[in-house]
Amino acid sequence: MKTPLTLLAIVVFLGGAQVCQADPFPDDPCYAAYQWYGPKLGLPAAWGISQGSPSVIAAILDTGVMANTPDLAGRLLAPLSTTGAAPLDGATDHHGTWVAGVAAMGVNNGITGAGVGNFTILPITVTNADGGNQSNWIADGIRLAADQGARVINVSHQTLNYPSLDAAAAYARTKGALTFVAGGNANQRLPMKAYDNLVFVAGTNAEDQRWSDPVTKKGSTWGPFIDLSAPADDILVADPTFSSGYGLGDGTSFAAPLAAGAAALVWSIAPSLTPDEVQNILYTTADDLGDPGWDEVYGWGRLNIGTAAERAYEMSVAPEPGTLLLVAAGLAASLARRQRRRP
Repeated sequence: MKTPLTLLAIVVFLGGAQVCQADPFPDDPCYAAYQWYGPKLGLPAAWGISQGSPSVIAAILDTGVMANTPDLAGRLLAPLSTTGAAPLDGATDHHGTWVAGVAAMGVNNGITGAGVGNFTILPITVTNADGGNQSNWIADGIRLAADQGARVINVSHQTLNYPSLDAAAAYARTKGALTFVAGGNANQRLPMKAYDNLVFVAGTNAEDQRWSDPVTKKGSTWGPFIDLSAPADDILVADPTFSSGYGLGDGTSFAAPLAAGAAALVWSIAPSLTPDEVQNILYTTADDLGDPGWDEVYGWGRLNIGTAAERAYEMSVAPEPGTLLLVAAGLAASLARRQRRRP
């Protein structure tokens, strides 16, 4: 069955490009003016270690990505589709372009704002031209992305059959990839079960509270399935159809690619890490919010990319055997807690 893309709350066009002024680093002119979440996520510290590697492929399972987006130039692979139709180019529904830019707008390239890192984007169409999806299209997209060498797979959609996505994500994990899913914008608790292979990302605001918009009545969904949280309020997106080339958007559609981008950055620093190790880094370095430990609103906490990058760097250098044992023990304990923590 088809279900519409409803995770994106709204993107507001901003015409005042003159208010953007580049800092020495990064020199992306709109970073300082609009990307409040960059310092909160520790992105400057992370970029001191790595600005992201184009050898890391991030698959965006969405409505297509506009190839004329300047901030993604040179890092877009040929688009693919699992719908039985030709890949969409992103021109009808811009959602996929916005999501791709949040993860991978060029860092320190003097254009618009900054994504999490300079990754290569694989656009995979999993919707029709109206933005509706079928769960099998998304599940097939996850498997296709893994077969194409993607390390991170982003799904910023609602759909009907999450067990099929989880099975596909289990396959992707065996191929070395992690799958991230937007938590939803229903602004209420959803008693959905947790899935072992889907990383659901909730949304936060500048005050590190659950994102909620009193005007649109949209807000971050919560429940037993939430794994992480990341900013979802006033997120800078790239859009070549806007005269300024950018806009601001709300929704967990944007929280998910921030988390996916964090995983891609970790793999840029430490390519040999396993999906379990990368997932563990994101969970254990997140800033704990709400109830101590895991909770239904924030999961393991709000993403901290700076600390995650530092952890990845520590693991990328050859540690002493005793340190390896401690890391392995910590990973096993974290995974065991994950199995016990939720219904």
